Amino acid sequence: MRIFGFPVQIRPGFALFMLLIVVVNGVPMGPWLAGSVAFFTLFHELGHAIAARQTGATASISLDFLAGYASFTPTRHLKRWERAGISIAGPFTQVALGCAVLIALGVNPLDHDQFAADYWSFAIWWAGPVIGIFNLIPVLPLDGGTIAAEIIDFFAPGRGRTLMIKLSPPLTALGFVAMVLVDNLRPLAAFAAILLVLQLQMMSAHTSNTPDRRTALLERQRQLAAEAEDTAWTTGRPGLLPSPQVMSPWWDAYSLLRSGHSSATSVIVNDLLDTSSNRAPWWPPHAASNEQLAQLAAQLPRPLPEPTSETSELSAMTLLMVLRRTGCYEDAARYGSLLFKAYPASVVAIETARSITMLGHNDTAAQWLTVAGRVDNRHQELLAALENSTELQALRGRTDIEELVIQLRNEQFS
Repeated sequence: MRIFGFPVQIRPGFALFMLLIVVVNGVPMGPWLAGSVAFFTLFHELGHAIAARQTGATASISLDFLAGYASFTPTRHLKRWERAGISIAGPFTQVALGCAVLIALGVNPLDHDQFAADYWSFAIWWAGPVIGIFNLIPVLPLDGGTIAAEIIDFFAPGRGRTLMIKLSPPLTALGFVAMVLVDNLRPLAAFAAILLVLQLQMMSAHTSNTPDRRTALLERQRQLAAEAEDTAWTTGRPGLLPSPQVMSPWWDAYSLLRSGHSSATSVIVNDLLDTSSNRAPWWPPHAASNEQLAQLAAQLPRPLPEPTSETSELSAMTLLMVLRRTGCYEDAARYGSLLFKAYPASVVAIETARSITMLGHNDTAAQWLTVAGRVDNRHQELLAALENSTELQALRGRTDIEELVIQLRNEQFS
């Protein structure tokens, strides 16, 4: 089933949970509460999914026992505020929609006498605003815990989620004790108990799957490198750069260009020609504007250095991306075709197809996309491009492309 373009999978556990709500609360409250919980849970997850799609990610929704889940696959490095925005979009949607429904039905969501006057209004108030706000409590796996992890990560890069996994159980345990001791809060103690069980399971899974120190260090270095490169393009000054990472040759070339060096792009060319195996890693210029990159693309020598199997895949893919972003579609199509011979990967085929489509060769572009679906298993990236790429808009509606999309969606849930 698809809602607003997102795949939605309803598992048996979700129906069991709704039945449990009816049994526990009886009639008539049970059916009203179960229906309201189902409705607002779905829209809560849609809030996450829509926010994720705005970043270019693909998203899907699964409704299961106790909760719903919106999983998404980014197509680029997401900034902290983007990840936090995706997390807060769910509870915000739930609270806002719940209040809107109550107001539309003539009920003031802030007036206890009004929302508690009938079963249906109390069920909507509880399933909408209350559970939405409850989700913002800063413990995992609630959305508030994810947001708190992003905030911690700002001050201690790479450690936010780990710290929240450790902090959430004791915080929830304190909340559970308070709920047991306070009469008005005692009905919520069951929710805190369930949450505590989930947190202990999460902690156990995290402990068993914790990567070694070297892997964790490399991931932290990668995140810092991405932030340093992105900061450079958006502010004009690089951020903190950990060793052995270096700024991208594109940033170095842009810095030289701003300083008046006529041969600034030689840095990019030398990087493309460098076949050594011990090169320092760098992060692509994803945060650069098209105008910034266009200044560099215009000065690159033609013909472009031909890629080989010894060419750095990162360097070649970055060049292909820049050519496409700056409107050099003929250069991109030609370079992508050569690169695919050296690196037959779906990501190369997708980028090449995007440029070929902009040249008006739709049949050829569709063939490239079909090839992209066969060369490897990176189907999430292909599906994201087919559903969200502006350049591929002209191909949507074609029978062969629609069949490819259906095939990719089916494989996503197989």
